[in-house]
Amino acid sequence: MNDQTRLQTSSLSDEDAKDLEQLGYRQELSRNLSLFSNFAIAFSFISATTGIFSLFGYGLTTGGPAFIWSWPIVFIGQLLVALAMAEVASHYPIAGSIYQWGKHLVGEGYGWIAGWIYLVALLATVAAVDFGGAPYVAQLLGLPASSHGVLVAVTAGMVILQTIINILGVRLIAIINNIGMFAEVVAMIVLAGALFAAGVHHPVSFVFETAGTGAGGSYLPVFLAAMLTSMWVLYGFDSAGSLAEEVKHPRLAVPKAILSALGLTFVIGAAALLAFILGIPDLQTAMKSDVPLTYILQSDLGDTVANGFIIIAALAIFVCGTAVQATVSRLLFSLGRDRKIPGSKLWVHLAQPYETPAAALIFSGAVTILLSLSASAEAYIVNVCVVGIYLAYLSVPLGGLIAKARGWKSNTSPWNLGSWSLPVHLLAACWGIFAIINLCWPRSPDSPWYVNYSVPLLAAVVLVIGGLYYQFAVRPRALVMDGIEAASQETDAD
Repeated sequence: MNDQTRLQTSSLSDEDAKDLEQLGYRQELSRNLSLFSNFAIAFSFISATTGIFSLFGYGLTTGGPAFIWSWPIVFIGQLLVALAMAEVASHYPIAGSIYQWGKHLVGEGYGWIAGWIYLVALLATVAAVDFGGAPYVAQLLGLPASSHGVLVAVTAGMVILQTIINILGVRLIAIINNIGMFAEVVAMIVLAGALFAAGVHHPVSFVFETAGTGAGGSYLPVFLAAMLTSMWVLYGFDSAGSLAEEVKHPRLAVPKAILSALGLTFVIGAAALLAFILGIPDLQTAMKSDVPLTYILQSDLGDTVANGFIIIAALAIFVCGTAVQATVSRLLFSLGRDRKIPGSKLWVHLAQPYETPAAALIFSGAVTILLSLSASAEAYIVNVCVVGIYLAYLSVPLGGLIAKARGWKSNTSPWNLGSWSLPVHLLAACWGIFAIINLCWPRSPDSPWYVNYSVPLLAAVVLVIGGLYYQFAVRPRALVMDGIEAASQETDAD
Protein backbone atom coordinates (compact mmCIF):
# COMPACT_ATOMS: atom_id res chain seq x y z
CA MET A 1 0.00 0.00 0.00
CA ASN A 2 1.53 3.33 -1.08
CA ASP A 3 1.32 6.55 0.94
CA GLN A 4 -1.48 8.05 -1.17
CA THR A 5 -3.64 4.92 -0.81
CA ARG A 6 -2.93 4.82 2.93
CA LEU A 7 -3.99 8.47 3.30
CA GLN A 8 -7.18 7.86 1.33
CA THR A 9 -8.03 4.83 3.50
CA SER A 10 -7.34 6.83 6.67
CA SER A 11 -9.50 9.68 5.41
CA LEU A 12 -12.40 7.31 4.70
CA SER A 13 -12.06 5.76 8.16
CA ASP A 14 -12.14 9.21 9.74
CA GLU A 15 -15.25 10.09 7.76
CA ASP A 16 -16.94 6.83 8.83
CA ALA A 17 -16.01 7.50 12.47
CA LYS A 18 -17.46 11.04 12.29
CA ASP A 19 -20.59 9.68 10.64
CA LEU A 20 -21.01 7.16 13.46
CA GLU A 21 -20.47 9.91 16.02
CA GLN A 22 -23.37 11.85 14.53
CA LEU A 23 -25.52 8.77 15.19
CA GLY A 24 -24.52 8.93 18.87
CA TYR A 25 -21.62 6.48 19.11
CA ARG A 26 -17.85 6.71 19.02
CA GLN A 27 -15.76 4.38 16.89
CA GLU A 28 -14.58 1.43 19.00
CA LEU A 29 -14.64 -1.58 16.68
CA SER A 30 -12.03 -1.76 13.91
CA ARG A 31 -13.14 -0.88 10.38
CA ASN A 32 -11.34 -3.61 8.50
CA LEU A 33 -14.15 -5.09 6.40
CA SER A 34 -14.44 -4.36 2.69
CA LEU A 35 -17.72 -4.58 0.79
CA PHE A 36 -16.73 -8.02 -0.48
CA SER A 37 -15.87 -9.34 2.99
CA ASN A 38 -19.13 -7.99 4.40
CA PHE A 39 -21.01 -9.68 1.56
CA ALA A 40 -19.14 -12.95 2.21
CA ILE A 41 -20.17 -12.92 5.88
CA ALA A 42 -23.84 -12.41 4.98
CA PHE A 43 -23.60 -15.09 2.28
CA SER A 44 -22.02 -17.51 4.75
CA PHE A 45 -24.79 -16.85 7.28
CA ILE A 46 -27.47 -17.75 4.73
CA SER A 47 -25.38 -20.71 3.48
CA ALA A 48 -27.40 -22.38 0.73
CA THR A 49 -25.20 -25.47 1.07
CA THR A 50 -25.97 -25.83 4.78
CA GLY A 51 -29.69 -25.32 4.40
CA ILE A 52 -30.34 -27.25 1.20
CA PHE A 53 -28.18 -30.19 2.19
CA SER A 54 -29.99 -30.44 5.53
CA LEU A 55 -33.56 -29.76 4.34
CA PHE A 56 -33.84 -31.08 0.80
CA GLY A 57 -35.23 -34.36 2.13
CA TYR A 58 -37.97 -32.59 4.08
CA GLY A 59 -39.08 -30.60 1.04
CA LEU A 60 -39.07 -33.62 -1.27
CA THR A 61 -40.93 -35.99 1.06
CA THR A 62 -43.46 -33.31 2.07
CA GLY A 63 -44.34 -31.85 -1.32
CA GLY A 64 -42.69 -33.97 -3.98
CA PRO A 65 -40.45 -32.44 -6.67
CA ALA A 66 -42.91 -29.54 -7.08
CA PHE A 67 -41.69 -28.14 -3.74
CA ILE A 68 -38.90 -26.50 -5.78
CA TRP A 69 -41.33 -23.71 -6.73
CA SER A 70 -41.26 -22.51 -3.13
CA TRP A 71 -37.67 -21.35 -3.73
CA PRO A 72 -38.50 -18.42 -6.11
CA ILE A 73 -41.64 -17.54 -4.13
CA VAL A 74 -39.78 -17.26 -0.83
CA PHE A 75 -36.94 -15.42 -2.58
CA ILE A 76 -39.33 -12.73 -3.85
CA GLY A 77 -40.79 -12.28 -0.37
CA GLN A 78 -37.37 -12.14 1.27
CA LEU A 79 -36.11 -9.78 -1.44
CA LEU A 80 -38.80 -7.30 -0.40
CA VAL A 81 -37.59 -7.58 3.20
CA ALA A 82 -33.95 -7.24 2.09
CA LEU A 83 -34.77 -4.08 0.11
CA ALA A 84 -36.46 -2.55 3.16
CA MET A 85 -33.48 -3.55 5.32
CA ALA A 86 -31.00 -2.14 2.81
CA GLU A 87 -32.70 1.25 2.89
CA VAL A 88 -32.88 1.35 6.68
CA ALA A 89 -29.29 0.11 7.00
CA SER A 90 -28.11 2.99 4.82
CA HIS A 91 -29.77 5.41 7.25
CA TYR A 92 -28.50 3.70 10.41
CA PRO A 93 -25.21 1.79 9.82
CA ILE A 94 -24.83 0.74 13.47
CA ALA A 95 -23.73 -2.54 15.08
CA GLY A 96 -26.73 -4.51 16.28
CA SER A 97 -28.71 -3.92 13.08
CA ILE A 98 -32.34 -4.86 13.80
CA TYR A 99 -32.23 -3.57 17.39
CA GLN A 100 -30.76 -0.22 16.32
CA TRP A 101 -33.01 0.06 13.29
CA GLY A 102 -36.13 -0.45 15.41
CA LYS A 103 -34.90 2.04 18.02
CA HIS A 104 -34.25 4.79 15.49
CA LEU A 105 -37.33 4.14 13.39
CA VAL A 106 -39.91 3.84 16.17
CA GLY A 107 -38.46 4.15 19.67
CA GLU A 108 -36.63 2.53 22.56
CA GLY A 109 -39.32 0.00 23.48
CA TYR A 110 -39.85 -1.13 19.91
CA GLY A 111 -36.12 -1.47 19.37
CA TRP A 112 -35.72 -3.44 22.59
CA ILE A 113 -38.43 -6.00 21.70
CA ALA A 114 -37.03 -6.41 18.16
CA GLY A 115 -33.50 -6.77 19.53
CA TRP A 116 -34.57 -9.19 22.28
CA ILE A 117 -36.37 -11.49 19.83
CA TYR A 118 -33.40 -11.27 17.48
CA LEU A 119 -30.96 -12.12 20.29
CA VAL A 120 -32.87 -15.24 21.35
CA ALA A 121 -33.26 -16.32 17.71
CA LEU A 122 -29.55 -15.84 16.96
CA LEU A 123 -28.44 -17.81 20.02
CA ALA A 124 -30.78 -20.62 18.97
CA THR A 125 -29.49 -20.36 15.39
CA VAL A 126 -25.86 -20.93 16.41
CA ALA A 127 -26.95 -24.05 18.30
CA ALA A 128 -29.13 -25.27 15.43
CA VAL A 129 -26.35 -24.79 12.86
CA ASP A 130 -23.49 -26.31 14.85
CA PHE A 131 -25.44 -29.21 16.36
CA GLY A 132 -27.09 -29.85 13.00
CA GLY A 133 -23.66 -30.00 11.35
CA ALA A 134 -22.10 -32.21 14.03
CA PRO A 135 -23.22 -35.53 12.41
CA TYR A 136 -21.38 -34.65 9.17
CA VAL A 137 -18.21 -33.69 11.04
CA ALA A 138 -18.46 -36.86 13.16
CA GLN A 139 -18.87 -38.92 9.99
CA LEU A 140 -15.76 -37.37 8.46
CA LEU A 141 -13.80 -38.05 11.66
CA GLY A 142 -14.94 -41.68 11.72
CA LEU A 143 -16.94 -41.19 14.92
CA PRO A 144 -20.42 -42.67 15.59
CA ALA A 145 -22.82 -39.94 14.45
CA SER A 146 -25.71 -41.66 16.22
CA SER A 147 -24.19 -41.05 19.67
CA HIS A 148 -25.54 -37.94 21.35
CA GLY A 149 -22.42 -37.67 23.50
CA VAL A 150 -20.25 -37.64 20.38
CA LEU A 151 -22.44 -34.98 18.75
CA VAL A 152 -22.24 -32.76 21.84
CA ALA A 153 -18.44 -33.18 21.94
CA VAL A 154 -18.14 -32.35 18.22
CA THR A 155 -20.45 -29.35 18.66
CA ALA A 156 -18.35 -28.11 21.58
CA GLY A 157 -15.18 -28.49 19.52
CA MET A 158 -16.71 -26.51 16.64
CA VAL A 159 -17.95 -23.79 18.98
CA ILE A 160 -14.59 -23.41 20.74
CA LEU A 161 -12.76 -23.09 17.41
CA GLN A 162 -15.36 -20.60 16.09
CA THR A 163 -15.05 -18.53 19.28
CA ILE A 164 -11.25 -18.39 19.00
CA ILE A 165 -11.47 -17.33 15.35
CA ASN A 166 -13.99 -14.60 16.16
CA ILE A 167 -11.92 -13.30 19.08
CA LEU A 168 -8.79 -13.09 16.93
CA GLY A 169 -10.30 -10.30 14.89
CA VAL A 170 -12.62 -9.35 12.08
CA ARG A 171 -9.82 -9.68 9.52
CA LEU A 172 -9.46 -13.39 10.28
CA ILE A 173 -13.24 -13.77 10.13
CA ALA A 174 -13.17 -12.08 6.71
CA ILE A 175 -10.44 -14.39 5.39
CA ILE A 176 -12.24 -17.54 6.56
CA ASN A 177 -15.60 -16.35 5.24
CA ASN A 178 -14.05 -15.40 1.90
CA ILE A 179 -12.54 -18.89 1.58
CA GLY A 180 -15.79 -20.53 2.71
CA MET A 181 -17.82 -18.43 0.28
CA PHE A 182 -15.62 -19.33 -2.69
CA ALA A 183 -15.64 -23.02 -1.74
CA GLU A 184 -19.40 -23.05 -1.35
CA VAL A 185 -20.13 -21.27 -4.64
CA VAL A 186 -17.68 -23.41 -6.62
CA ALA A 187 -18.92 -26.62 -4.98
CA MET A 188 -22.59 -25.89 -5.69
CA ILE A 189 -21.90 -24.91 -9.31
CA VAL A 190 -19.59 -27.89 -9.93
CA LEU A 191 -22.04 -30.27 -8.26
CA ALA A 192 -24.99 -29.01 -10.32
CA GLY A 193 -22.88 -29.17 -13.47
CA ALA A 194 -21.75 -32.72 -12.68
CA LEU A 195 -25.33 -33.89 -12.17
CA PHE A 196 -26.46 -32.34 -15.44
CA ALA A 197 -23.43 -33.83 -17.22
CA ALA A 198 -24.06 -37.29 -15.75
CA GLY A 199 -27.44 -37.22 -17.43
CA VAL A 200 -30.78 -36.12 -16.06
CA HIS A 201 -33.42 -38.77 -15.45
CA HIS A 202 -36.52 -36.67 -16.10
CA PRO A 203 -37.85 -33.94 -18.40
CA VAL A 204 -38.10 -30.38 -17.08
CA SER A 205 -41.86 -30.90 -16.56
CA PHE A 206 -40.90 -33.22 -13.67
CA VAL A 207 -40.67 -30.10 -11.46
CA PHE A 208 -44.50 -30.07 -11.45
CA GLU A 209 -44.71 -33.61 -10.04
CA THR A 210 -46.38 -33.75 -6.63
CA ALA A 211 -45.80 -37.50 -6.13
CA GLY A 212 -49.27 -37.93 -4.62
CA THR A 213 -48.44 -35.76 -1.60
CA GLY A 214 -51.77 -33.97 -1.94
CA ALA A 215 -53.49 -37.29 -1.09
CA GLY A 216 -56.34 -36.59 -3.50
CA GLY A 217 -57.16 -33.22 -1.94
CA SER A 218 -55.81 -29.73 -2.49
CA TYR A 219 -52.04 -29.48 -2.98
CA LEU A 220 -51.92 -25.96 -1.48
CA PRO A 221 -51.69 -26.97 2.23
CA VAL A 222 -49.00 -29.50 1.35
CA PHE A 223 -47.08 -26.94 -0.68
CA LEU A 224 -47.25 -24.40 2.15
CA ALA A 225 -45.78 -27.01 4.49
CA ALA A 226 -43.04 -27.86 1.97
CA MET A 227 -42.37 -24.12 1.57
CA LEU A 228 -40.83 -24.19 5.04
CA THR A 229 -37.73 -25.72 3.43
CA SER A 230 -37.02 -22.51 1.52
CA MET A 231 -38.10 -20.32 4.43
CA TRP A 232 -35.63 -22.11 6.71
CA VAL A 233 -32.79 -21.38 4.26
CA LEU A 234 -33.28 -17.88 2.84
CA TYR A 235 -32.48 -15.70 5.83
CA GLY A 236 -29.36 -14.26 7.45
CA PHE A 237 -28.61 -11.50 4.93
CA ASP A 238 -29.20 -8.91 7.65
CA SER A 239 -25.90 -9.97 9.25
CA ALA A 240 -24.16 -7.53 6.89
CA GLY A 241 -25.83 -4.76 8.89
CA SER A 242 -24.77 -6.20 12.26
CA LEU A 243 -21.12 -5.57 11.39
CA ALA A 244 -21.76 -2.11 9.94
CA GLU A 245 -19.35 -0.39 12.34
CA GLU A 246 -16.54 -2.58 11.00
CA VAL A 247 -17.27 -1.91 7.32
CA LYS A 248 -15.71 0.83 5.25
CA HIS A 249 -18.22 3.34 3.86
CA PRO A 250 -21.14 1.35 5.32
CA ARG A 251 -24.00 3.54 4.09
CA LEU A 252 -23.40 2.16 0.60
CA ALA A 253 -21.50 -1.06 1.32
CA VAL A 254 -24.00 -2.65 3.72
CA PRO A 255 -27.07 -2.35 1.44
CA LYS A 256 -25.09 -3.80 -1.46
CA ALA A 257 -23.85 -6.68 0.72
CA ILE A 258 -27.38 -7.49 1.94
CA LEU A 259 -28.85 -7.67 -1.55
CA SER A 260 -25.93 -9.38 -3.30
CA ALA A 261 -25.72 -12.11 -0.62
CA LEU A 262 -29.42 -12.93 -1.03
CA GLY A 263 -29.24 -12.71 -4.82
CA LEU A 264 -26.25 -15.03 -5.23
CA THR A 265 -27.73 -17.52 -2.77
CA PHE A 266 -30.92 -17.64 -4.83
CA VAL A 267 -29.07 -18.24 -8.10
CA ILE A 268 -26.77 -21.04 -6.95
CA GLY A 269 -29.53 -22.57 -4.82
CA ALA A 270 -31.94 -22.65 -7.76
CA ALA A 271 -29.33 -24.31 -9.99
CA ALA A 272 -28.52 -26.93 -7.35
CA LEU A 273 -32.17 -27.68 -6.54
CA LEU A 274 -33.04 -28.13 -10.22
CA ALA A 275 -30.06 -30.47 -10.66
CA PHE A 276 -31.05 -32.49 -7.58
CA ILE A 277 -34.68 -32.81 -8.71
CA LEU A 278 -33.92 -33.83 -12.30
CA GLY A 279 -31.13 -36.10 -11.08
CA ILE A 280 -33.44 -38.29 -8.96
CA PRO A 281 -32.96 -41.86 -10.31
CA ASP A 282 -36.19 -43.23 -8.83
CA LEU A 283 -38.69 -40.92 -7.12
CA GLN A 284 -40.27 -43.45 -4.77
CA THR A 285 -36.89 -44.75 -3.64
CA ALA A 286 -35.68 -41.19 -3.04
CA MET A 287 -38.75 -40.26 -0.99
CA LYS A 288 -38.36 -43.37 1.17
CA SER A 289 -34.61 -42.87 1.65
CA ASP A 290 -33.31 -41.73 5.03
CA VAL A 291 -31.26 -39.01 3.29
CA PRO A 292 -32.68 -38.48 -0.24
CA LEU A 293 -29.88 -36.16 -1.33
CA THR A 294 -27.18 -38.67 -0.38
CA TYR A 295 -29.08 -41.34 -2.37
CA ILE A 296 -29.18 -39.06 -5.43
CA LEU A 297 -25.51 -38.11 -5.26
CA GLN A 298 -24.28 -41.65 -4.66
CA SER A 299 -26.46 -43.06 -7.43
CA ASP A 300 -25.47 -40.45 -10.03
CA LEU A 301 -21.90 -39.56 -9.08
CA GLY A 302 -20.61 -42.35 -6.85
CA ASP A 303 -19.54 -42.49 -3.21
CA THR A 304 -16.33 -40.51 -3.71
CA VAL A 305 -18.05 -37.40 -5.05
CA ALA A 306 -20.83 -37.68 -2.49
CA ASN A 307 -18.29 -37.83 0.34
CA GLY A 308 -16.41 -34.89 -1.19
CA PHE A 309 -19.57 -32.82 -1.08
CA ILE A 310 -20.10 -33.78 2.55
CA ILE A 311 -16.68 -32.24 3.28
CA ILE A 312 -17.73 -29.00 1.55
CA ALA A 313 -21.05 -29.07 3.42
CA ALA A 314 -19.23 -29.49 6.75
CA LEU A 315 -16.98 -26.53 5.89
CA ALA A 316 -20.00 -24.42 4.93
CA ILE A 317 -21.75 -25.32 8.20
CA PHE A 318 -18.67 -24.36 10.22
CA VAL A 319 -18.26 -21.02 8.42
CA CYS A 320 -22.00 -20.37 8.78
CA GLY A 321 -21.79 -20.91 12.55
CA THR A 322 -18.80 -18.57 12.71
CA ALA A 323 -20.75 -15.83 10.89
CA VAL A 324 -23.83 -16.26 13.12
CA GLN A 325 -21.71 -16.09 16.27
CA ALA A 326 -20.08 -12.88 15.02
CA THR A 327 -23.54 -11.43 14.43
CA VAL A 328 -24.88 -12.29 17.89
CA SER A 329 -21.77 -10.87 19.57
CA ARG A 330 -22.26 -7.50 17.82
CA LEU A 331 -25.88 -7.46 18.94
CA LEU A 332 -24.80 -8.10 22.54
CA PHE A 333 -22.18 -5.36 22.16
CA SER A 334 -24.80 -2.92 20.87
CA LEU A 335 -27.32 -3.77 23.61
CA GLY A 336 -24.60 -3.53 26.26
CA ARG A 337 -23.40 -0.18 24.96
CA ASP A 338 -26.93 1.17 25.39
CA ARG A 339 -27.10 -0.49 28.85
CA LYS A 340 -30.13 -2.54 27.89
CA ILE A 341 -28.98 -5.88 29.34
CA PRO A 342 -27.35 -7.04 32.59
CA GLY A 343 -23.56 -6.95 32.66
CA SER A 344 -23.39 -4.17 30.11
CA LYS A 345 -19.73 -3.36 30.82
CA LEU A 346 -18.82 -6.97 30.13
CA TRP A 347 -20.45 -7.06 26.70
CA VAL A 348 -18.78 -3.87 25.51
CA HIS A 349 -15.29 -4.86 26.65
CA LEU A 350 -13.07 -5.35 23.61
CA ALA A 351 -10.22 -7.88 23.63
CA GLN A 352 -6.93 -6.21 22.74
CA PRO A 353 -5.26 -5.92 20.32
CA TYR A 354 -8.04 -7.53 18.25
CA GLU A 355 -10.81 -5.09 19.25
CA THR A 356 -13.48 -7.79 19.36
CA PRO A 357 -16.23 -8.29 22.00
CA ALA A 358 -14.64 -11.39 23.55
CA ALA A 359 -17.05 -11.79 26.47
CA ALA A 360 -20.05 -11.69 24.14
CA LEU A 361 -18.43 -14.31 21.93
CA ILE A 362 -17.61 -16.60 24.86
CA PHE A 363 -21.15 -16.22 26.22
CA SER A 364 -22.75 -17.13 22.87
CA GLY A 365 -20.44 -20.14 22.60
CA ALA A 366 -21.34 -21.34 26.10
CA VAL A 367 -25.08 -21.01 25.38
CA THR A 368 -24.64 -23.02 22.17
CA ILE A 369 -22.98 -25.88 24.04
CA LEU A 370 -25.64 -25.83 26.77
CA LEU A 371 -28.47 -25.93 24.22
CA SER A 372 -26.87 -28.91 22.47
CA LEU A 373 -26.93 -31.02 25.66
CA SER A 374 -30.59 -31.96 25.19
CA ALA A 375 -31.36 -33.99 22.09
CA SER A 376 -35.11 -33.68 22.67
CA ALA A 377 -34.85 -29.88 22.61
CA GLU A 378 -33.35 -29.73 19.11
CA ALA A 379 -36.70 -29.35 17.30
CA TYR A 380 -37.76 -26.58 19.68
CA ILE A 381 -34.43 -24.80 19.19
CA VAL A 382 -34.96 -24.81 15.43
CA ASN A 383 -38.53 -23.52 15.88
CA VAL A 384 -37.39 -20.67 18.13
CA CYS A 385 -34.60 -19.60 15.81
CA VAL A 386 -36.71 -19.57 12.64
CA VAL A 387 -39.90 -17.93 13.90
CA GLY A 388 -37.81 -15.51 15.99
CA ILE A 389 -35.80 -14.47 12.95
CA TYR A 390 -38.96 -13.82 10.93
CA LEU A 391 -40.53 -11.84 13.79
CA ALA A 392 -37.37 -9.72 14.01
CA TYR A 393 -37.36 -9.28 10.24
CA LEU A 394 -41.00 -8.15 10.31
CA SER A 395 -40.03 -5.38 12.72
CA VAL A 396 -37.98 -3.63 10.01
CA PRO A 397 -40.60 -2.95 7.28
CA LEU A 398 -43.26 -2.51 9.97
CA GLY A 399 -41.02 0.00 11.74
CA GLY A 400 -40.40 1.70 8.41
CA LEU A 401 -44.15 2.12 7.87
CA ILE A 402 -44.60 3.55 11.38
CA ALA A 403 -41.69 5.93 10.83
CA LYS A 404 -43.09 7.05 7.47
CA ALA A 405 -46.43 7.80 9.09
CA ARG A 406 -44.52 10.06 11.51
CA GLY A 407 -42.76 11.88 8.69
CA TRP A 408 -39.53 9.89 8.23
CA LYS A 409 -37.76 10.93 5.02
CA SER A 410 -36.53 7.63 3.63
CA ASN A 411 -34.85 9.16 0.57
CA THR A 412 -32.15 11.08 2.45
CA SER A 413 -29.64 8.22 2.68
CA PRO A 414 -27.06 7.39 -0.04
CA TRP A 415 -28.92 4.14 -0.81
CA ASN A 416 -32.70 4.44 -0.90
CA LEU A 417 -35.75 3.12 -2.72
CA GLY A 418 -37.06 6.50 -3.79
CA SER A 419 -40.75 6.46 -4.69
CA TRP A 420 -40.78 2.67 -4.29
CA SER A 421 -40.06 2.88 -0.57
CA LEU A 422 -43.64 2.86 0.73
CA PRO A 423 -44.94 -0.03 -1.43
CA VAL A 424 -41.81 -2.10 -0.75
CA HIS A 425 -42.10 -1.68 3.03
CA LEU A 426 -45.84 -2.42 2.86
CA LEU A 427 -45.41 -5.57 0.75
CA ALA A 428 -42.46 -6.70 2.88
CA ALA A 429 -44.60 -6.37 6.03
CA CYS A 430 -47.42 -8.37 4.39
CA TRP A 431 -44.95 -11.08 3.40
CA GLY A 432 -43.54 -11.16 6.93
CA ILE A 433 -47.00 -11.65 8.44
CA PHE A 434 -47.79 -14.44 5.96
CA ALA A 435 -44.42 -16.13 6.65
CA ILE A 436 -44.95 -16.08 10.42
CA ILE A 437 -48.48 -17.51 10.08
CA ASN A 438 -47.14 -20.28 7.84
CA LEU A 439 -44.34 -21.06 10.29
CA CYS A 440 -46.73 -21.15 13.25
CA TRP A 441 -49.54 -23.08 11.57
CA PRO A 442 -50.23 -26.34 13.48
CA ARG A 443 -49.56 -29.37 11.27
CA SER A 444 -49.53 -32.26 13.75
CA PRO A 445 -53.18 -32.94 14.66
CA ASP A 446 -52.33 -36.27 16.28
CA SER A 447 -49.74 -34.73 18.62
CA PRO A 448 -50.51 -33.18 22.02
CA TRP A 449 -51.73 -29.60 21.79
CA TYR A 450 -48.57 -28.18 23.35
CA VAL A 451 -46.51 -29.90 20.61
CA ASN A 452 -48.86 -28.92 17.81
CA TYR A 453 -48.80 -25.28 18.91
CA SER A 454 -45.19 -25.25 20.14
CA VAL A 455 -44.01 -22.62 17.63
CA PRO A 456 -46.53 -19.85 18.50
CA LEU A 457 -46.33 -20.79 22.20
CA LEU A 458 -42.54 -20.45 22.25
CA ALA A 459 -42.77 -17.17 20.34
CA ALA A 460 -45.35 -15.86 22.81
CA VAL A 461 -43.17 -16.86 25.79
CA VAL A 462 -40.16 -15.03 24.30
CA LEU A 463 -42.27 -11.91 23.65
CA VAL A 464 -43.79 -11.90 27.14
CA ILE A 465 -40.42 -12.33 28.87
CA GLY A 466 -38.91 -9.56 26.75
CA GLY A 467 -41.84 -7.24 27.38
CA LEU A 468 -41.80 -7.79 31.14
CA TYR A 469 -38.05 -7.29 31.36
CA TYR A 470 -38.31 -4.04 29.41
CA GLN A 471 -41.17 -2.75 31.54
CA PHE A 472 -39.64 -3.56 34.93
CA ALA A 473 -35.90 -3.35 34.28
CA VAL A 474 -34.89 -1.61 31.06
CA ARG A 475 -37.38 1.27 31.11
CA PRO A 476 -36.90 2.26 34.80
CA ARG A 477 -33.11 2.18 34.32
CA ALA A 478 -33.43 4.37 31.22
CA LEU A 479 -35.57 6.89 33.10
CA VAL A 480 -32.97 7.09 35.88
CA MET A 481 -30.14 7.56 33.38
CA ASP A 482 -32.12 10.24 31.54
CA GLY A 483 -32.66 12.04 34.84
CA ILE A 484 -28.95 11.91 35.70
CA GLU A 485 -28.03 13.19 32.24
CA ALA A 486 -30.56 16.02 32.46
CA ALA A 487 -29.25 17.03 35.91
CA SER A 488 -25.69 16.97 34.56
CA GLN A 489 -26.62 19.24 31.68
CA GLU A 490 -28.30 21.71 34.07
CA THR A 491 -25.17 21.76 36.24
CA ASP A 492 -22.99 22.42 33.20
CA ALA A 493 -25.31 25.23 32.12
CA ASP A 494 -25.05 26.85 35.54
